[in-house]
Amino acid sequence: MAMPKKKLKELGTALGVALLATVLAVAATKYLTFLSSLENIAADIRVSALQPPMPQSKDVVIAAITEETLSQFQYRSPVDRAFLANLLKTLEKKGAKAIGVDVLLDQPTEEVKDELLKKTIREIKTPLFFSYSNTPTVVNEDQLAYMNDFVPEDKRGGANLVTDPFDGTVRWTFAGETNPGMPLGFPRKVAKLVGIETPKRSQEIAWRAQPDAETPAFPVYPSHALAVMPDDWVKGKIVLVGGILSITDRHRTPGAVVFDDDRGMMPGIMVQAHGVSQLLEGREHPRLSFEWVIALTLAFALLGMAIGLLKKGIAFSVVVGAVLIAGWWVGSMLGFTYGFPLVPLVGPTLGLALSLWMMDTLIGGAERKQRQFVQGAFSRYVSPDVVNQLVDNPEALTVKGDRREVSFIFTDVAGFTTLSEGLTAEKLSETLNAYLDGACQIILDKKGTIDKFIGDAIMTIFNAPIPLEDHCERAVRCALEIDQYAEDFRKRYNANGIPIGVTRIGIHCGPAVVGNFGSHQRMDFTALGDTVNTAARCEGVNKYFGTRICATQPIVDQCKTVKFRPIGDVVLKGKTEAVTLYNPVTDEFAASPAYTDYMDTYALLKGEDPNSSDAVRALKKKYPDDPLIDFHLERVESGLCTARVVMEDK
Repeated sequence: MAMPKKKLKELGTALGVALLATVLAVAATKYLTFLSSLENIAADIRVSALQPPMPQSKDVVIAAITEETLSQFQYRSPVDRAFLANLLKTLEKKGAKAIGVDVLLDQPTEEVKDELLKKTIREIKTPLFFSYSNTPTVVNEDQLAYMNDFVPEDKRGGANLVTDPFDGTVRWTFAGETNPGMPLGFPRKVAKLVGIETPKRSQEIAWRAQPDAETPAFPVYPSHALAVMPDDWVKGKIVLVGGILSITDRHRTPGAVVFDDDRGMMPGIMVQAHGVSQLLEGREHPRLSFEWVIALTLAFALLGMAIGLLKKGIAFSVVVGAVLIAGWWVGSMLGFTYGFPLVPLVGPTLGLALSLWMMDTLIGGAERKQRQFVQGAFSRYVSPDVVNQLVDNPEALTVKGDRREVSFIFTDVAGFTTLSEGLTAEKLSETLNAYLDGACQIILDKKGTIDKFIGDAIMTIFNAPIPLEDHCERAVRCALEIDQYAEDFRKRYNANGIPIGVTRIGIHCGPAVVGNFGSHQRMDFTALGDTVNTAARCEGVNKYFGTRICATQPIVDQCKTVKFRPIGDVVLKGKTEAVTLYNPVTDEFAASPAYTDYMDTYALLKGEDPNSSDAVRALKKKYPDDPLIDFHLERVESGLCTARVVMEDK
């Protein structure tokens, strides 16, 4: 079945909202500093505190230059060159696979020691390199010239660290080869020494998790004690030499959001070790790619769109959205401990929030206007629960005019014009309002729509604007209740000296055009068509039959649980065909002998039986207070022993 144009337009708008929310959320997270920083913080927390444990590295060890190491020399900086020379020889002797030294040889020290180290660098057989930089902010021209002379070109590795410009956190490996003379970055240089080719790009560091709280990610040995340590601790391993000092060469890492120790402000050689380990093992940072960020943000924007399409109100949308976001954040945090990817959090959150906001602004705003219109237009006509149904299901409302099967009730108080002339304005208003209040409450309880008041008369519609499968039966039940109410009201007010007349009711069903009609300045919900006129005439003919309720054949045909007694086959004024009219009766009356006796007598009239006149007279004698029997008696007395009635008046 084809989707209505309104639904298609609404869906198109909603999809546009989701796409726009995605674009805005992705762009904002990428280019707005505080949002990108928040995304990084969310990632840093997971990487630092929730990453699954990993075994300690078996390929990379650190020969640490510690405070105890430096205390053996006359000066702290530069590091004693003879010590470095001897350390390199020790590592070679112990069978190190490769050596990376994170020490800049950018200035002279003691000449003999300098020459010793220079000679050792050139003669050592183990793959070796020293940290190097030609960045002007790191070394001046004299330092660069000294370093170029001291360290052979093939034994240089870029020492730079790539930090986040927003918070200064080291997040990426240094690729190197960034300007003329700059070698491969430190981690890439190590990889090359052991025969691993790496792409010329920085990679986000995949930080190696510790096995436990006490065990570091990499074995760390004091460099000054390596000579007496077992060879197996170094043999076949990549040894990184660098300072692990209390106040120098410390760099902020993602661990800083959780820890205030070496994991938060990490020595440079430790940072390099993480980068080296990542390249050697082929590990990637668990953060999802940018394409995944877009996809997940779009998914959450679509979720926001779906919530908005439910049209449950902004409070519902906010609560459901908050639950979804909380679940995403908590689930992502906890899931990371079990190997769940490092999914984006801020982007999807913003995508959902923007989608919800825009859905409420664009579609929700239109819905609220429609809600206000429906409430304003129909609160006068129908019960509050029907108004709520219209608000929740506006598709049930057609304001342009819709042809449908409906049931009508017309009520009118006999002699009210004369009554109004005999009462003061205040008393008339009080009496009429009291009467209408009670009658209208019955109508609303039966889910009827009060179309209009014409003085004391009420026009009521069933099956519009809210569809009612049993609209005919509701109309009849409503008429019976109004009749009982009106009779009680009449007797009570007559006893108080106010001669209010009986209420006459007409009921009919059939096709009619229902909707809002009028001008741009004023519109009313009403019904148009011949069915309306027939229902009105049914109310008027009651006075000829002595009845208070008159219903048509179409009503009777659709009411299976209500009993009727036929009035006659009536040809209304202006019509050519007879319409059988009926008088609905209460369940109590239908169970009485009076109902059975009437139905038997009417069958004789219907068949134009010669004995029908005697039957009517006998019926009148048995039930002297029934006005409908009086009507038939008057007709048979004038020789009309038939159920066919031709109306000369309306």
